[in-house]
Amino acid sequence: MIAALGAATLSASAFSAGTAEASPRAAQCAPHGPDFNGDRCGDIVVADPDATVAGRLRAGRINVLYGSEGGVSAGDRGLLAQGQPGVGDSPEADDRFGAIVQAANINNDSYADLVVAVPSESVGTADDAGVIHVIFGSAGGLGGGQVGTVLRQGVHGIPGSSEAGDRFGAAAAVNRTTGDFTTAPAVAFGAPGEDVGSLADAGAAGVVTFDPGTGGVTNAVRITQDSPGIGGGSEAGDRFGAAVELFQGPGGFSCGVTGVKGFTLVVGVPGEDLTGGQDAGMVHLARDLSTDTPLTQDSPGVDGAPEAGDQFGASLALGSSCEHDGPSHVKLLVGVPAEDLGTAADAGMVHLFATDDDELPLPQRWSVNQDSADVADAAEAGDRFGSVLALGGPWRDGLGEPLVVGIPDEDIGTVKDAGGAQVFGDEAGTPGTGDVFLSQSDVGEVPQATDHFGAALSSRFDHLLVGAPDDVTYSVGAVHGIAWPSVFGTSTPDLLFVPGRDEIPADAARFGAGLA
Repeated sequence: MIAALGAATLSASAFSAGTAEASPRAAQCAPHGPDFNGDRCGDIVVADPDATVAGRLRAGRINVLYGSEGGVSAGDRGLLAQGQPGVGDSPEADDRFGAIVQAANINNDSYADLVVAVPSESVGTADDAGVIHVIFGSAGGLGGGQVGTVLRQGVHGIPGSSEAGDRFGAAAAVNRTTGDFTTAPAVAFGAPGEDVGSLADAGAAGVVTFDPGTGGVTNAVRITQDSPGIGGGSEAGDRFGAAVELFQGPGGFSCGVTGVKGFTLVVGVPGEDLTGGQDAGMVHLARDLSTDTPLTQDSPGVDGAPEAGDQFGASLALGSSCEHDGPSHVKLLVGVPAEDLGTAADAGMVHLFATDDDELPLPQRWSVNQDSADVADAAEAGDRFGSVLALGGPWRDGLGEPLVVGIPDEDIGTVKDAGGAQVFGDEAGTPGTGDVFLSQSDVGEVPQATDHFGAALSSRFDHLLVGAPDDVTYSVGAVHGIAWPSVFGTSTPDLLFVPGRDEIPADAARFGAGLA
């Protein structure tokens, strides 16, 4: 059944109450994941930010593929766009609603919620000022219950005002922390186009916290590189907030929080100029949003060197857990997609930082590129390895949890920008041990130029979801659900979601540009 736009009955992860992992029917409800309608079956969100809505080009919409006991391919379908019940604002040309989608648990009920960033949203006459939507789950699905919340600068206590080009929501993340306690609901935001004084695009970032009972906003804090305790100093073009992540801690005893105290905000600043040159890049870890620990390729123990145009911190992915009576555990992936390797410009690189002992700065465990020892494939100019990152999936003995790198600009043979994805293990002694390279050939498809397979990722317990929003074969995009056992060499059915099939509307534009 497809729930039409505007219908009131529109029907991330394992952290949400009511997800498939918690269900006695979980084996019948694959793929696991966030459960937006409380039926204990995992659901999938597929963004199509370039879709036409009510005649408005590139207004953007979201497809919700609800799970069922027969699997998500047999479940109901929903569509979300601005202006329908449960979703604020109204659709306008070039909004690109769905540029970022993330599953969350904002009001701690039995339904997962959805955070949707719209950095191209105009606010009044301010083009590309940006907003972030919080859309609540319900028995009727996303948008079918509690009225959603629209976050922007100047409302709900969020400092600043909406100005042209701020791109509030160009980066967004939910609290990643898990543990044997209720995670504090919070959303991190980046506004890399924010001007700081006369410094254009210096950038800002911050955190919005919510009441776990009502889902209402309780606190909001914004920082820049000129904020007390934050280093670096704001400069034009830094783009502080181009990537963000958020976790509780470091600190044991459930990593408790009060307001923003107890959170660490991770902020990517790919436009930061260092001694190595312009746009070398930097990452800040802002504990309590007031005490800063920076990371660069010049930090002790970090591989490489800051060079002009590297863009260290252009992408981030994070996983975190807290013990009730011990230290916090944090894994942070940092992408350096414009890293040059020899004569291969913009080949790309990824760093893994990890601690099990509350350490700040986070120590580097290893770094990897496609020329690293034993790594499949090879570094090539323009690959931008590290531009898309994801964490999560089944544990492999000796290798640990999967770390996934999307490479949408990867050439497959002579086929330009067909795209790929590469899977590593976070516990591997060297990153090339047990790595797996995936292209469309591995899922029975023919790679074609500019398919951009790997442009979006969502890693579940049983499947790796990979978006190919420019897929030529299907003309308007595709999403592949690759079963982890098939990735690791055994036979398990994969999934394929394509507009025009399985009750997914055919009038898509870039289906699979975002996944949750």
